[in-house]
Amino acid sequence: MNEALSGRDVFGIMPTGAGKSVCYQIPAIINGGVSVVISPLISLMKDQVDSLRQNGVCAEAINSSLSWGSVLDIFRAVREGAVKLLYVAPERLDGNGFREFLSSIDVSMVIVDEAHCVSQWGHDFRPSYLNIAPAISSMRRRPVMAAFTATATEEVRGDIVRQLALESPFTIITGFDRENLFFQVESPADKMSFLMGYVKKFPELPGIVYCSTRKAVDEVCGNLRANGVKAVRYHAGLDDAERLKNQDAFIRDRAAVIAATNAFGMGIDKSNVRYVIHYNMPGSIDSYYQEAGRAGRDGSPADCILLFGKGDISTARYLISQGNDEDARKAGYSKLRSMIDYCNTPGCLRSYILGYFGERYGKESCGNCGNCLSTADRTDITIEAQKILSCVYRMEIQASGLKFGASIVTDVLKGSRGKRILSHGFEKISTWGLMKDYGANAIYDMINFLIAENYLAEDEGEFPTLSFTERTFPFLKSKERLVMRKHESKPTRKRSVERGISGAENEALFEELRALRKSIAREEGVPPYVVFSDSTLEAMCRILPSGKEDFLSVPGVGSVKLEKYGDAFLSVIKNST
Repeated sequence: MNEALSGRDVFGIMPTGAGKSVCYQIPAIINGGVSVVISPLISLMKDQVDSLRQNGVCAEAINSSLSWGSVLDIFRAVREGAVKLLYVAPERLDGNGFREFLSSIDVSMVIVDEAHCVSQWGHDFRPSYLNIAPAISSMRRRPVMAAFTATATEEVRGDIVRQLALESPFTIITGFDRENLFFQVESPADKMSFLMGYVKKFPELPGIVYCSTRKAVDEVCGNLRANGVKAVRYHAGLDDAERLKNQDAFIRDRAAVIAATNAFGMGIDKSNVRYVIHYNMPGSIDSYYQEAGRAGRDGSPADCILLFGKGDISTARYLISQGNDEDARKAGYSKLRSMIDYCNTPGCLRSYILGYFGERYGKESCGNCGNCLSTADRTDITIEAQKILSCVYRMEIQASGLKFGASIVTDVLKGSRGKRILSHGFEKISTWGLMKDYGANAIYDMINFLIAENYLAEDEGEFPTLSFTERTFPFLKSKERLVMRKHESKPTRKRSVERGISGAENEALFEELRALRKSIAREEGVPPYVVFSDSTLEAMCRILPSGKEDFLSVPGVGSVKLEKYGDAFLSVIKNST
């Protein structure tokens, strides 16, 4: 904030819920003139504008849902100095008319939200973000530039600075860790049964279920409804009206669960999402952490569970292969490998994610992820690993130096007599059928474990092949034992949600306050969390304020909200104690 107010460009990489919005909203309020916020989605703009207005700040958004008359009214208000923050989509900068408007007013700062969208090496790439730098350079006076994102590797961070033409920006990385989030990878034999068992434990709690295809979204939503869960769906195959209606129902707590593709979420500021379940593995850690990070924005415990299956890898590779840019495809396959390794690592999941973003966790165990708390059996796979590595080696010799992927290696170890295997004469090598008593999925899991632990390498491509690493031969020659955690065994100890979701000391009072909040939100036409977050209601239950001065000490309560809501909430608290 101080750097922005001093006139310097700023670049903030801060996890979801860490307060990125405050970092530019406060300088915008203090500065003279108007600050322009470039935001990717109408829903995100609406949430931000609603929240600012709730706190007495004059903010407006120009988007495609407005009539031209409404847009002209906003232009007039900006020119008159009545607007402090103006939210627009990046596409708005394409038109010469809007660029001329920006040059005619006093713009003190331009803020780029969700700045990772400008990089083709990140996720959620939006070509329209590439128009931002040219638009700023055409302005009569260059304003201070600020860019913010929650997730960005070092490569993406450098790309953001270049693409937005930030000038020696003050850069701060506050850390990527979200301590309140519980991470877990599961490989259930039946994903739907696992999902239903989890959601039915908490049928009223807000949750998101991400699926990789529209078909899966429809199937998940249908099954949830059939089991009595208030669920809605969201994907690009629905018409605009249904998507808007379903999103609104979820945001306003009329539907507990939303099943969605990754088209949903970037613009959602709902603070009380208690779990995010990925029904399918995403294509990258970048996407996964962005989506999983929509849980627990209020700081209360929340679960992030990934349901991993062999078919997810094939789906992800296919989606990457459909891209037209060869460099982007290559980067996509590399990111996919990191995602697969996350699903197979026996180590701390939190540490793996932070390491991916270049941050060292510093602890051997986080104590709040499925691997660190797992009571699942660990099994010695030293002999099996030797058999797999030997098979990779002998197949390459038999095929005169050709390399092969995990699927065909699995088939050889299983003793398959498929056409491709017979064509190479693999039925003649000593490792053919050496693991015929093992399930194909079990062998495939072991191969992915060996890749994750760098005993095997997998090249980048739609049909990747296996090769040895610097760890392979030392392992084969040593007496080192290799231990792997079983994917399906004893259940993990209780997750964050199961250990107590709200944290409110007085559950009855908490529910009364939630009901009051919902009633006020309905009257004002805003989502409940815009009135007060769950964590603020929990603090009320803990502090039990008896007067306005006490109420003002509750985290999340300011003078504007004290004036608007203080009497109503104090009355409920007084009557309950």
